[in-house]
Amino acid sequence: MQAIEFEAVAQHHTLRLPDQVPDGIRLRVLVLMDEDIGDASAKPVVRPRRQPSPRLAGSVVMQDDLLTPAAPEDDWNALP
Repeated sequence: MQAIEFEAVAQHHTLRLPDQVPDGIRLRVLVLMDEDIGDASAKPVVRPRRQPSPRLAGSVVMQDDLLTPAAPEDDWNALP
């Protein structure tokens, strides 16, 4: 295994690899952050919770009974 050390700045949660790294090669990545960024007192990024569109409310209608078996009980004897 060959090791390459380089410094990078993350933008939109992505890093650019050096040109000497060929495409399609398997990589093992170790990420080290500066101590001031990894501080436990730093507040985590809060992202808004995703919710379905309100237009979908009431549009689903159950047409089946979920408690009844899908196959008749006699068909269970057909299995070897």
